[in-house]
Amino acid sequence: YLFRFLSSTLAVLTGIVLVVFIAVYVGAAPDLYHRGLLHLFPHQVRGRMSEVLSATATMLRRWLITHLIGMVTVCVVTTITLMVLGVDGAFALGFLAGLLEFIPTVGPLLSAVPAIAMGFLDSPEKALYVALAYLVIQFLESNLMMPLLMHEGVDIPPVLSIVFQALMALLFGFLGLLVAVPLLAAGMVPIKML
Repeated sequence: YLFRFLSSTLAVLTGIVLVVFIAVYVGAAPDLYHRGLLHLFPHQVRGRMSEVLSATATMLRRWLITHLIGMVTVCVVTTITLMVLGVDGAFALGFLAGLLEFIPTVGPLLSAVPAIAMGFLDSPEKALYVALAYLVIQFLESNLMMPLLMHEGVDIPPVLSIVFQALMALLFGFLGLLVAVPLLAAGMVPIKML
C-alpha cells in the first residue's frame, strides 16, 4: 500500500513539475514554438494556421487571467471567512487556499487540511465550522463561480468544462485533470476557426 501511495504521489508531483516547466519554456519564447509549429503545415496554409495559433495563444491567456481571478476571489473570501471565524493565521491560510486553487479538485482539499487543523487548536466546534466554510466556498467556486467565469472569459460552456475534466481525469489521472480546461480552451479555437 505504501509503495502504491508513494509512486502515485511521485507521479502527481512529476506531472505538476512537468506542466510548470513546459509553461515556463513556452512562455519565455512563444515565437520560437509558434514558428516551429508552423513548419508542420504546408506553405499554402501557414498564414491561416498562424492566425489559428495566435488565437489559441490569446485564448490560453484569457484562460489564465480567468483562473487568476478565481484564485484571488477564493483567497479573499477564505481569508475573510477565517477572520470572521477567529482562526489564527487567516491570511496565510487564505493565501494558501488561493494558491492551491490552481490545482483542480485536489487543491481545495489540500488547502482545507491546515485550516481545519488550526480550528482544532481552539475547539472541535471551530474545526467543524471551518470545514463547513471550506465546503461551502469550494462548492460555490467549483459549481458556480468557475464555470461561469470560464463561460464568460473563455467561452466554454460550463457543462462541457465539467464533463471534459471528468473524462480527462478518467483517461489520464491527475495530470489529465490538471490540463483539461486549458486543453479544452485551446482545442475549441481551431474547431471554431477551421
